[in-house]
Amino acid sequence: MIHGHPKEDEQPENFYRIQLKQAHKLRKIGEINAIGYRPRPTQVSFEEEDIRRVQQPHEDPLVISLLIANCLVRRVLIDPGNSANIITRWTFNQLKLATDQICPTRNPLVGFNSRRVEPIGVITLSVTAAKRSLKENFVVVNIHPTYNLLMGRGWIHRME
Repeated sequence: MIHGHPKEDEQPENFYRIQLKQAHKLRKIGEINAIGYRPRPTQVSFEEEDIRRVQQPHEDPLVISLLIANCLVRRVLIDPGNSANIITRWTFNQLKLATDQICPTRNPLVGFNSRRVEPIGVITLSVTAAKRSLKENFVVVNIHPTYNLLMGRGWIHRME
């Protein structure tokens, strides 16, 4: 809420207190919380040891390891510009998951270079980070990227 600064002699003594109460009431009305929902604090921190080989300053992408379907997967790119979670066919095979878990999809992926990639399908897998597990949908693609998984902005927001 944006407030102007009226002339003091034109306003009653408790004018600002009334405006503050109204702003607080509007803020409360605008809050959205599911019934019974209590946000769990999730803290991810990096120690000196984590950055010992990183030249500073840097603008490198965030690449981490995650527990996916109870297996540690390295080289996971956190990509806030990506709208989907992506798993490569090679990584899918390494996790030794059953192919009958893949649900077919007709929605192609379109990359930054406008090239279309036809996905094999979609699979739901558990993802654990910072002692918090979520079920996430992954688009299975047959490409050979630098990373095993790409985690998109939806996952980042759900992890809070």
